[in-house]
Amino acid sequence: MRPHRVHTWPWLRPVGRRLLANWLAITIGRHIYAWREMNPEELAHELAHVRQWQTHGWRFAIAYLAESIRARRSGKRWYHDNPFEVEAREAARQAVRPD
Repeated sequence: MRPHRVHTWPWLRPVGRRLLANWLAITIGRHIYAWREMNPEELAHELAHVRQWQTHGWRFAIAYLAESIRARRSGKRWYHDNPFEVEAREAARQAVRPD
C-alpha cells in the first residue's frame, strides 16, 4: 500500500465551486486535492476517503454516487447523509476528540 499524497492547488477553488458551494478537497485514490492547507480534522476526513478508495478500488466512485442518490431519493441530503461522508466525519471527530 503506497502512502497518500496531498496536493494543494489554490486554483482548484473556483473550479470546485461550480459543483459544490462550500468545498475544500476531493480525494481520488490515494491523492487528496485541496485548494488550501488542511487542518488535522480536515485531513483525517480526507484520509478516511483514501481508506474507502483502498477498500473498494475504482468501484468506490460508483458506490459513493449510488449512496448519494439513495440518500436523496429517501428525502435526505445527498452529501451530508451519504454513509461514506458520515464515516469520514466520524474519523475527523476521532482525530480531534479521541474517545
